Amino acid sequence: MTPMMMGGPGGPRMGGHGGPGGPGGPGSRKPVKENPNSVQISKENAKFIMKNGFLFMACPKDAEPRRVLLHRDFPFDHPWSYISVLSTDNVELAFMQSVDLFDDEDKALIVRELERKYYTPSIKKILSVKDRFGFSYWDVETESGKVTFTLQDTFKSISRAGDNKLFFSDVDGNRFVIEDIEALDRKSHKKIELYL
Repeated sequence: MTPMMMGGPGGPRMGGHGGPGGPGGPGSRKPVKENPNSVQISKENAKFIMKNGFLFMACPKDAEPRRVLLHRDFPFDHPWSYISVLSTDNVELAFMQSVDLFDDEDKALIVRELERKYYTPSIKKILSVKDRFGFSYWDVETESGKVTFTLQDTFKSISRAGDNKLFFSDVDGNRFVIEDIEALDRKSHKKIELYL
């Protein structure tokens, strides 16, 4: 789905949904079901609470809170902007232009939920990469320890953000990042050169 402009409070919004790398990119999960009645929200008309480990939203603020999911429309370029608020059936209920439009308490809940959903370990060293039948198998070291993951259609599963930052989306929907490819050791850099 290509980005589109939609009118609403606070001006036009950027739309379109997908996984890492932009709409329909690698690692995307269930498609977001667009809703013509979706509203743009801020601290003026919405409130978030956490109940039993799940995020709930009241919109309007005096409405009965309902459980919601958060979805970044542009997870790499705008991680804290253009956030869709979804029902548990993946229907868009509301849309926030930025997390900064909420008070500190609500913003903390939103940020925590986004960080939980989009947790992205940082790759510090590439131990091995093996290609076989359209898949690549990676052994890496992250800040949390050694990890193995598999990419399908490797070139499409690696997204560049800026000059030196790379994002990986594996077959299970997990995400990994290399913050700066130039900071990798020589052996790690050589293993990834083919995909740059």
